[in-house]
Amino acid sequence: MRTVTIAEFKRQLPSLLEEVAQGDSILLQKGHRRDNVAILTPYPGGSTHARQLGPLSDRGAPIFEDWSMTEEAFLAEGDGIP
Repeated sequence: MRTVTIAEFKRQLPSLLEEVAQGDSILLQKGHRRDNVAILTPYPGGSTHARQLGPLSDRGAPIFEDWSMTEEAFLAEGDGIP
């Protein structure tokens, strides 16, 4: 397990996170006394099941009947923008 101070962790964040992703653990310490604060360990695998959309997912899609715009009107709106 590698030990780093919080200041080192902030400076080397991308490379340290890559080490954690490869399976290493990192102990974070703070202050001059180097008090232990946290341990970063790899997450044990990802989600392997399909996500549920929610209880109303089978109710259909929203319909906005009161709003419509032609392509010409949409393109004309952008004429005055720098």
